[in-house]
Amino acid sequence: MRVAVYYRGGEIRVEERPKPEIGPGEFLMKVMACGICGTDVLQWYRDPQAPRVLGH
Repeated sequence: MRVAVYYRGGEIRVEERPKPEIGPGEFLMKVMACGICGTDVLQWYRDPQAPRVLGH
């Protein structure tokens, strides 16, 4: 699956990552579009670890 990954220095790359394993009571949903909300930005300022997968 493709994910947007934020790296230090303001670089964002779209990368391929393996699909997550789905457990009981969970499901995998195909996302047609994704945005980056204020929570993503706030989390970066609180805990600036890179690389970080963006969006939720």
